[in-house]
Amino acid sequence: MAGRPPAPIPDSAPPALKALVQRLRNVKESSGKTIEVLAEDSGFSESVVRRALAGRQVPLLETVMRIADACGGQSRDLARLWTAAKAEKVLPGVRKLGPAMVTSPVEFVDSMNFMRIDAGYPSLRQLERHAGSDQDGRTRLPHSTLHLVLAGQVPPAEGLFTAFMDVLAVPSSQRHAWLDAHRRVFADVPARRAWGEPPLVGRDVPAVINSCEAAERALSRIEETENIKRRAGQLPEPDDYELLGLGYLNTPAPGPQWPELYDDEELAAWEAEAAARLPAQKDVDLREKLRAMIDRSERA
Repeated sequence: MAGRPPAPIPDSAPPALKALVQRLRNVKESSGKTIEVLAEDSGFSESVVRRALAGRQVPLLETVMRIADACGGQSRDLARLWTAAKAEKVLPGVRKLGPAMVTSPVEFVDSMNFMRIDAGYPSLRQLERHAGSDQDGRTRLPHSTLHLVLAGQVPPAEGLFTAFMDVLAVPSSQRHAWLDAHRRVFADVPARRAWGEPPLVGRDVPAVINSCEAAERALSRIEETENIKRRAGQLPEPDDYELLGLGYLNTPAPGPQWPELYDDEELAAWEAEAAARLPAQKDVDLREKLRAMIDRSERA
């Protein structure tokens, strides 16, 4: 029972991926096995086998090899086709170079990605776990640092690169050449500071903003925000009484709705008590704090 024919490989699939999937489909058709039987023999679910044969993405190398084994072998050319398809996805248009031909940090990082592809493209956490720890108990190949290195954001330290070659089983005949290439390409890169050592201050590092400048910026932002709210009608203009702190004098005229009004003696006593009492911390305006900070800085 051959089962239903698979859908055509998408036209948007890159050439190397098309070649891989077509070869895998040919191996499957030669075996005469259905998707269900092939999934059972390979140890995968039917959905995994269908995705591998669909041609929408590069499957894992392990998936390709186990499907090929379940079909009766013929896995050598499939491994080569998988490497080409993965390189086409990870490094499109990039040519693989030997250590003697690498002349720039970009080419060196591309070569590290090719090493990872040749090893089956293990995950960064798998590489970290297999690399183990050094004699001081520190991880030899931290996955977070390796992610930055392979993305070209930080240069690889020699120790990290050595651990990278160890875990990927780079042949010993090539390691000395790759180490020479590393030293040649990254000769001008400053060494990474040791753990706990404070960072060096570069000459082109911008000056630290002092408290006075920070206060002026904050005060400017507050005033700009208030002006915007005032133009939008969200913040009314204060009148003279409010500016003088005498907002209570805006009390409406006496009437049945306002039976209790203060006389002159009560107002004078209230003002005297308010002047003698220190303002609570929550009532202090942030702008006053900022202006006081600026004044202290200018006097100093």
